[in-house]
Amino acid sequence: MAESGTRHAAAAAKAHPPRLRTRTAWRRIVAARCAELGRDDVDDVESVHRRRVAIRRLRSVLALFAPCLDRAERRRFDAALRELGRAYSPARDWDVACLRSFPAAMKGEVDAAAAAAVLAASDAARRQAHERLAASGAASECADLARDIARWAAGPSIIAPDATSRPIDVLAPELLRRLDRRVRRRGRRIARLSDKELHALRKALKRANYAAEALEGVAPGLALGDFRAAAAAVLDQLGRFNDAGVAHDLAEELAADDVPVASLVRRWATRRARKAKRRLEPAWRDYRAASRPWK
Repeated sequence: MAESGTRHAAAAAKAHPPRLRTRTAWRRIVAARCAELGRDDVDDVESVHRRRVAIRRLRSVLALFAPCLDRAERRRFDAALRELGRAYSPARDWDVACLRSFPAAMKGEVDAAAAAAVLAASDAARRQAHERLAASGAASECADLARDIARWAAGPSIIAPDATSRPIDVLAPELLRRLDRRVRRRGRRIARLSDKELHALRKALKRANYAAEALEGVAPGLALGDFRAAAAAVLDQLGRFNDAGVAHDLAEELAADDVPVASLVRRWATRRARKAKRRLEPAWRDYRAASRPWK
């Protein structure tokens, strides 16, 4: 009987894990995100992408817990992360252009010589971007900043006293609601938004989605599946639209060096952007209608 009772208790604990306090949840999330950022990697395609994602995830956590944090400290770390993200952007943009966008634009191109010149020139530009990134020391800055943020986050009084002991599954919907409101404001009249406004919407939605992702690990009882699936569908179309715009801009850079690229990529980018915009509106309607654990 005693053994049976022990098994039942263990099963119940597994089915209903103890609720985490907000301070504990904050520390766990930040520790995991800082470990991602401080990971020792070579600066290849995958590591550049991982670091960019790690930076965005950590910034999203700071935005999520912003009402509970000291404003000056949070802004200081967020600004440092933003600058690191900018250091990685050129290399990542050229990676996407060279490995995905330009080959897609060149597919079926009748002028094989022009297509080969475009791909060769873009690959050279990509190598230069990676060389500049390696010389910048951004990788060591990531490790240093990750350690600084981890130490700060582990402090005894980082989280505001009125939030410290509250269960994270109680506070989380309030925190996510703030980010979701910003997304909804950014997406008003989505069919009329400019390229710049769509980019701002994409950043806001990524932030909300990464924040929800972080909470899934510390508040598994929150029903975030519908919200995250709908957000991912919108982000997919916004990402396609963004890739088209970046490819167009990088093609213009190459064209300035007399590479016959602008017209080839411009046609592809225009078609891709139009297709993404057509699919964006229904995806946005689904996002607005998705169920959320907040009102």
